[in-house]
Amino acid sequence: MDYRFLPKKGLSLFVDGLLKDFKVYGPVKMDGFPVYEEVSSAKELLLMHSPSHITPKKYLFPQRETLLRFKTGEKPQVEHAADADNQVLFGIHPCDIHAIRLLDRVFAYGTPDVNYLRRREKTIIIGTECLPDKFCFCRSVNTMTAANDFDLFIHDIGAGFLVKIGTEKGKELLFRHVKTRKATIKEISKLVEFHKKKESMFTASINAEPSTLPLIYSGSYDSPVWEEIGKICYGCGSCNLVCPTCYCFDVRDDISLNMKDGERYRVWDGCLLEDFAKVAGGHNFRKTRGERLRHRFNRKFQFQVDKFGGLFCVGCGRCSRACLVNINIVEITNKLIEERETGKKE
Repeated sequence: MDYRFLPKKGLSLFVDGLLKDFKVYGPVKMDGFPVYEEVSSAKELLLMHSPSHITPKKYLFPQRETLLRFKTGEKPQVEHAADADNQVLFGIHPCDIHAIRLLDRVFAYGTPDVNYLRRREKTIIIGTECLPDKFCFCRSVNTMTAANDFDLFIHDIGAGFLVKIGTEKGKELLFRHVKTRKATIKEISKLVEFHKKKESMFTASINAEPSTLPLIYSGSYDSPVWEEIGKICYGCGSCNLVCPTCYCFDVRDDISLNMKDGERYRVWDGCLLEDFAKVAGGHNFRKTRGERLRHRFNRKFQFQVDKFGGLFCVGCGRCSRACLVNINIVEITNKLIEERETGKKE
């Protein structure tokens, strides 16, 4: 890994350079909280921000996206829509970098998703470090740091920024817009020190190795935990909306009043919503909220592991942070671990 040192004043120059060729999205403060929005200068960016409530995946997989436009009549026409601008996602935390890697695998699997992949191809990922809050547990699922899957990774070390180069594209952009020098061993060691500090700050922790979680969840089908949390769940889908690895969507058609043209679009969907598993005739494969919660948790820790090579929970804690009734993914997982270890299901 190539490490470079960027002086403090160089950051503004770098962002200004990027803005000439890209739309730049990064964490800004809104109503006292960090959110990802388009920025027009480096001054707006919060590089060492607390975890955001909303994931940056919306810039790769929009909440509402037109797939095609069509016209009816004697000569029907269909036009595929796949808008994609050159863009930079700046200030992406390690857990979200891991989440984007998983989404890349999902949308390239089987029949490739042209819209996602075209947008991903035009996207530069620039990561930054962070500090955990009481909901974060990325250390427990091995996503506390990111070794790759980014173009550049920038860390503030006081006198300037330590920049890890992840791709040739990232290197070319850095060298084009600012002057840097090779980082010293002492400067690189500050990142190692930071990681030790960060590791000691976690208060949320899963009580098992990540590799054991698929097996633990596979044996949890009849656990009373699901009925217990199903009784308090609102079924609002907040956990689906804030999750960086949820990728389910619904496809809809919208026809104009003149009945001559329209569009097909997709919108985010979520397995906690009542109609998600409903089929023709009104039959529902997961009628209760407990069943829907069991499905969602298993999607994160069991079902996807073999197909895509990793847990689909990156430990960001957003679902617990956003839950209106305080259903906590770490606490639920630890209950299932305890049930397996003791052989008791209370």
